[in-house]
Amino acid sequence: MLSGPLLRKKLDAPARKFRALGNLSRLSIVYTLAGEPMEFGRLVHRLKLPPSLLSHHLKQLMGAGLVTKTKFGTLATYYVGKDAVKEVDTLLRKFLSPSRESNSDQRFTKPSLDH
Repeated sequence: MLSGPLLRKKLDAPARKFRALGNLSRLSIVYTLAGEPMEFGRLVHRLKLPPSLLSHHLKQLMGAGLVTKTKFGTLATYYVGKDAVKEVDTLLRKFLSPSRESNSDQRFTKPSLDH
């Protein structure tokens, strides 16, 4: 099992993702973009955020690897990085997995991820 500096290094990237999702405005952005990619102006209109604040939050989300931007001329379109969302889902499942409980507690069994 990892501990100390090695554990901190391994959890640094996931921590950035969780921190980014810990803000209501950023969570709203991810939720909105999960439905469909959107250009900046539409996001401003949809979320009713000032452009400078939206820009700040998008930078945070991009820095965490949760949102990606494509540009065509001056038009920027933002979308959720599906791999990043899957990574967050996987991490949450690992962190919350009953198998992380003490081995002496046999009441818990690891849930199947097969559906």
